[in-house]
Amino acid sequence: MNKKWLTWPVFYELTEIYTAPLNVMWFVLGVAIAQFHLGTVNWLNVALCLVAVFIFDLAVNVSDNYYDYRHAVDREGYAQNTNPIGRLNLPVAGVGRLALSLYLISLVPGIWLVLRTGWLVLALGILGYLVGIFYTAGPYPINATPLCETVVALSIAFMIQLTCVVVSTYGQHPLTWSIVGKTFLLCLPLTLIFFTIQLANNTADRDEDILNHRYTLAYYLGKSGSVRLIQAFLIIGGVWPLVNVLLGLAPLVTIWVVLLLPIMWQGMRPFFAVQDKKKTFITTVKSASLFFVFYPILFVLGTWL
Repeated sequence: MNKKWLTWPVFYELTEIYTAPLNVMWFVLGVAIAQFHLGTVNWLNVALCLVAVFIFDLAVNVSDNYYDYRHAVDREGYAQNTNPIGRLNLPVAGVGRLALSLYLISLVPGIWLVLRTGWLVLALGILGYLVGIFYTAGPYPINATPLCETVVALSIAFMIQLTCVVVSTYGQHPLTWSIVGKTFLLCLPLTLIFFTIQLANNTADRDEDILNHRYTLAYYLGKSGSVRLIQAFLIIGGVWPLVNVLLGLAPLVTIWVVLLLPIMWQGMRPFFAVQDKKKTFITTVKSASLFFVFYPILFVLGTWL
């Protein structure tokens, strides 16, 4: 691989490594759920899983840029001016090799983890790889369908935590449908709010996506319909921790995260008014990130303190 083009700023943008801290928060919650409900955590398994997911996430982001560039119908606009490959004049084949290299590197801790656990972790891993790869790859990529927001939200805000619970408790507690259900309900606030970010992103990109034949949920709902769904899911996700506490699924202290709802709403108001990727979308990300950070932290405090 030609190292002249692969500088740190290029790697930083292609991999979107700046989003990596969120991966840590997903694992923080997964570990806390395992401890709170099953009373056990295998820290080595969790560390291997975290490293695998971290590198895999970098690979997926590079792959997304690669395939979005290759699939772009709007060559003059999106491909050359928006996608980093065209905008930074990067070698397409080189970016493809970078994605493949990162995928292969992520397999090392992943295979070690599977050898320490078993077929269930292997199955969850294969599912994760399929979703990550075919999110943008193939003739019918997931990100060109109205299912993309739901698939991404469930994969990142639920499946990662469930996998963390499985590897944390492997050999100590079998995975039951009860644990799956509890994990789903505990991750539902994150899943709904992550969905709003995905839908907001696609709403801001709606016109560009249509030019590139990507028909996401935002295409079918329209911008006003998308904003209304974002608002509804933000409210449900913001107050759902109350339900989890009332059901006895979460520590009492997690109830305080509900106070973030009016703060998030206020932060997202510019986007509700104008759906612009450069001017207002970042406000939705910053607002949602407050919830993504404080909900797991409060769960941890209620679990171990």
